[in-house]
Amino acid sequence: MKSRTRDVADIVLLLVLSLLVLWVGLGSARLWDQDEGYYASVASEMYARGDWLVPTFNEELFAHKPPLMYWGMLLGFEFFGVNEFAARCFSAIFGMGMVLLTYWLGLMLFNRKIGFIASIVLLTSLMFTVVARSATADAHLGFFVLLAIALWVEDARRRQAEVIPVQRASRWFAIYSAIALAILAKGPIGFAFPIAILGTMTLMWNTIRGDAGTWDSKDWDNRSWNIRGLGTWFRELVGRFPQAFLSMRPALGAGVILAVAGPWFYWMQWKTGGEFFNEFFGVHHFGRFSQAMDNHSGPIYYYVLSCLIGFFPWTSFAIPIAMYSLRSEQWREHRLGMVLTATWIAFYFGIFSIASTKLPNYVIPAYPAVAIGIATYFANWMCIGSKAANERSESLWARAGWGFMFLSGLLLIVGGIAIEDPKVQAWVGERFSVDRLIFPAIGTINSMGWVLLVGSAVGFALVQRSSFSRATWVMCGVGSVFTVMLWQRVVPAIDRFQTPQTIAMECLRQDRVGRETPVVFGMFRPSMVFYSKRPIAFQSSENVGQVVQAERPEILVVQGVSSEQEHTLQELGYRQTRRYRSFPKRGWATVYRLESGAGGMLVDGDFGNLSEYVVD
Repeated sequence: MKSRTRDVADIVLLLVLSLLVLWVGLGSARLWDQDEGYYASVASEMYARGDWLVPTFNEELFAHKPPLMYWGMLLGFEFFGVNEFAARCFSAIFGMGMVLLTYWLGLMLFNRKIGFIASIVLLTSLMFTVVARSATADAHLGFFVLLAIALWVEDARRRQAEVIPVQRASRWFAIYSAIALAILAKGPIGFAFPIAILGTMTLMWNTIRGDAGTWDSKDWDNRSWNIRGLGTWFRELVGRFPQAFLSMRPALGAGVILAVAGPWFYWMQWKTGGEFFNEFFGVHHFGRFSQAMDNHSGPIYYYVLSCLIGFFPWTSFAIPIAMYSLRSEQWREHRLGMVLTATWIAFYFGIFSIASTKLPNYVIPAYPAVAIGIATYFANWMCIGSKAANERSESLWARAGWGFMFLSGLLLIVGGIAIEDPKVQAWVGERFSVDRLIFPAIGTINSMGWVLLVGSAVGFALVQRSSFSRATWVMCGVGSVFTVMLWQRVVPAIDRFQTPQTIAMECLRQDRVGRETPVVFGMFRPSMVFYSKRPIAFQSSENVGQVVQAERPEILVVQGVSSEQEHTLQELGYRQTRRYRSFPKRGWATVYRLESGAGGMLVDGDFGNLSEYVVD
C-alpha cells in the first residue's frame, strides 16, 4: 500500500512538472519553419476541406508523413480553432505519455528511483522538449515505440525461467497494435526499429537470462568470451532463430498492422494512382537514407554530438555516466535493463549514423533509453554514503561535472552580456549576416546561464559535504528550471522577430487582397501558407522579372530585392507598400502591389522595428 502511494505521488509530481515544461505558453510562439510550417499548413488545408485522409500542402499532394499527426491537429482545430496551440497540443499529450511510460519502464527494468529520475531527465532534455512542444510527428512516434517496448518488458520480466520471453497472443496483439500506430505516425521506421530491438532481445534471451534460467546465474561471468566462445555463442543464436521468429507471432503481427495501418496506405495509393508510394517510400524514406536531402548531412559521430547537446545540462556528467554504464556489476545486477537499453541505443544511433540525411529528431525514440542510462548514474549517487569505498572517485567525477556546468553557465552569462556590445554585434552580424536587432533577444540566454551557475555551485557544495542524495535532486531542479527558462523567456524573445508569419497575416490573407495567388520570391517559408490561409506561389529570387511579366500577380513579396529588380517592378506598375526585416538574416522582405489594385491592403498599427510603412 505504501509503495502504491509513492508511485501515485511520483506520477502526480511528473504530471505537474510536465504541465509546467510542456504546456505553459504552448501556443504563444508562432509556428517555426520549416517542419511546423509544413505540417500545420497541411492539417489546416485538410480541415478547410473537411478531408481527414489526403494530406496536401499548398493544394498539392504532400506525401512526407502518414496521417496520425494530422489527425491530432484536426482534433485540436475542432476543439480550439485553427491556431498554434491546437496544432501542437497532441505532441504535448504524447510527450507527457512518453514521460510516464519512461517512469513505468525504468520501474520495471530497475527500480522506482531510476524510473522517476529517468522521467525527469527525459522531460528536461532540450531536444525532447523541442519535439514535444512542436507540431511534428516525433513525439507520436516516440510514444508508440516506447509503448511497444514497455509492453514487451512487462511480460518478459515475469518469465525469467522460460525459454521464450513473451508468448501470449494477447500481448503480441497489443505490441503490434502499438507498432501499427507508430507506422501511422511516421512510416516504416515505426515498424523496423521496435521489431529489430524486440527481435534481438528475444533471440538473445538465453544469454540474457543465463542458461540456468535465473537472473542470478553466474553464466554471464563464467561464459568464455574469446574467439571460440563467441563462435559458439553465434551458432547458438543461429540455431535459436526459427524458434525466436515464430514466438513473435509474425502472422498475427502482419494481420494487425494490415488491419490498423493498411487501409490508409491502400486508400492513398488508389486515390493518387500510385504517385503517393513513389514519393512517400522512394523519396522520403529510401532517398533520405541513401543521399543527404535539404542539406541535412553530418559526420558519422553526428548523433553523439546531437545527444550531448540534446540532453544538456545532464550531459555535463557525460564521462562519469559512460564509465558507470560500463561497470560489470551493472550488467550482473540489472542484466535485462542494461542489454535492452544498449540494444535500443545501438540500433537507433548506429543505423541513423550511416544514413546520409541526418537530423537530431530522428533518434528521439531512443531518448527514453538514454534517459534511463543517465538515471542509473544519478540514482547511484543516492546510494553513496560518507564511508563508501568508492566515494573518493565518485566525488572527483561529480565535482568535475558540476565544474563543467559552472563554466557552461559562465559562458552563457558572458555571451549574453557581450552580445549587447555594439562592436560584438557588428562582428557577429557581419560574419553570420544576422540582423543586429535580434541580439538583445539572444542575450536572454544569460538567464539560463544564471540557473547553471547557481545550481552548479549548490551541487558542488553538496558533493563536498558528501550529500550526494541532495545533489541528485538539485540536478533535477537545475534541469527543470533551465528548460522552463528556455521556453518562457528565451524563445518568446526570439519569436517576435519571425517576420514571414507577420507578412502572411498582414499582407497576404485573402480577406485583405482578394483571390489571386500571391507570389513570394527568395523566401520559402511553409508557415506563410498557414497564416495567409491560402495557397502561395514560391519562386526563386532570380525569376522575379520573368514571372512578373508573364503572370502579372496582384501582390508579391521579394526577399532582398536588387536595384535592377526594383527598376523592373516599377516599370511594370508595381509599388512598394511595406517592407519587413528578414529573420534571422540581415536584409529586407519587400511587399509590392500593382498600382491598379493598390487600395485597401495596409492596416493601421505600429509594428516598431519589425516592419515599416513605405506608403500611406
